Formats: sequence, C-alpha cells, structure tokens
Amino acid sequence: MKFAHDFKQNLASQDFPPHWVERAIPYSQLKKCLKKVQRELQDLGLDQETLRTLLSAEETAPVALQYRLRESGSKLVRPKLTVNVHLCDGVAVDVSLTSTSRAFLEKLASEILDDHERGSLAQIRASQQNDSGPGEPNTDSSNGDTGNYETIEVPLVFDAEFFDMLQTDVNELDALQAEEQKQLTAEITELSKDVSAVSRPSRFSKSDLARWREIFELYLDSNVFFATQESDHGARNSQRALKQLQWFQNEIEKRNLARNFKILQSRQAFAKFLQLNVSLLKNLQFQELNKLAVSKILKIR
Repeated sequence: MKFAHDFKQNLASQDFPPHWVERAIPYSQLKKCLKKVQRELQDLGLDQETLRTLLSAEETAPVALQYRLRESGSKLVRPKLTVNVHLCDGVAVDVSLTSTSRAFLEKLASEILDDHERGSLAQIRASQQNDSGPGEPNTDSSNGDTGNYETIEVPLVFDAEFFDMLQTDVNELDALQAEEQKQLTAEITELSKDVSAVSRPSRFSKSDLARWREIFELYLDSNVFFATQESDHGARNSQRALKQLQWFQNEIEKRNLARNFKILQSRQAFAKFLQLNVSLLKNLQFQELNKLAVSKILKIR
C-alpha cells in the first residue's frame, strides 16, 4: 500500500499537467484486479506452492505447466495455462508431485474426463491392449509408462482482464508520449528560427551570435539528458538530468550570458529554451514514475 500512496502523492505534487495525470497508470485498480487473479488461481487449486511445484517439474518430470500470454504470432493477449500430465485412470502418476499439485491435476482430470470421454478412453485402451496381445500391459512407446498423457488448457479470465487493462494503459501512455514529442518538436523548430534570427551576423545591426555560441557550448558540455563521453555515456535518469540542468543554469548565471544579451528577442528565446528543458525533464520524470508503477505491479504477480 505504501507505493500506491507514494505514487498518488507524486502525481499530485510534481506539477504534471492534468491530462498527463489522467492517463497515468491506474496502479490501485490494477492491484485490485490482481487480487481477482489470485482468487481465480486459488479456486483452481493453484496456490503458490502448487504453482512452484508444477513449474519446477517442467524440465524434470512428466508434468509440464506452461503459461502463455498469447498464441504464437498473435498480438491479442489471451492468458492461458497449459498442463501436460501423465494420467492413469484419471490419477496423476508422477511420484514427484506434492499432495497439493496432485490434487489440482486430478481435479482438472475429473472435469475433463466426463462420462463420454471416459467411455472413449476405455475404447482406446481396449484397442491398445488387443493390439499388444493378451496379458501384455499397455505401454507408452516413449518411456514405457502405462496410462495416458493429457494436455489440459485452463483459460484465465481475470488474468486476461488484468493484461487487457495494463495493455490499454500502456498504449495510452505511448499515445500521450507521441503527442508530447510532436508538440516539443514543433516548439524546438520554432525556437531554432528565433535563435537564428537574433544570432545572424550583421555589420549594421546588433547580434548575439557570440553569446548564443557560448550558451550552446555550455549546454553540450552539461550533457543534461544524454552523455557521449566514453567513461560516462548513455541516457540520463531524471535525477541526474535535473542536476546537470542546474549546473548549466548556474554557469549561465556566473558568466552573465543571459543578462548581457543585446537583443530583447534573445532573452525571450533563452527563456523558451529553458522552458523546453524543464518540459523535457517533467516528461522524463513522468515516464520513470509510470515505468516504476508497471514494474511494481508485474513484480507483485
């Protein structure tokens, strides 16, 4: 519950635009849905101990439990459990099973092997025994075990609900990110025109070319959002980006670069430049906060 409270507080206190907050990951709703997932698994007989046992048996025993979010080649999220189990007369015969995992498998077998299926299975076994000859046991050609291998599919209703909700939320965030990127690109293009106008060399009018050149050199040295040095390269997290942006602003103040602009439009353009960096930083903070929420949710599972 602590993270849910902190997540809500961060969204409310960091001056994110309201339309960002509306499209943030609904952490509390997803967590409530997870409780439904847990109840659904428990109703199937799949508590944590049983799941661990069956998953660990996948490589070493004739019981294999597989969990898939989607069918191969499909983009639709449809969670499903597939259990491959060795049964003999509806009884799981693997001796490595615990009592809880054995009970789960036999519960599934009893639901699937109804009267009609049991009759069909009996006919198949009778035919196999006749083929084997009188008095000879029915054997599986792969390992010599008697019985029948069943593949049991278990659709997970609330797992599907959870991942549908999560996928929709992530898609909303991606769409928001695309919108913000488009807007920032337009603002950067407009700013570049303003800077070009006030820094254009001229013999007969004022120019801030030298100051803008020094400002951009400082900005490149500050590596606010991305570093290119061999010893320190790659994208910055929001905390490091904030620190580097503050260093850049302090250097601008120390050198009086913004104060000594000759042209009023240069001061206005520099104010826009700083605001763009603040917007980028806010965007990065918002992304990180939502990524952390998704990570926490998936770890809980």
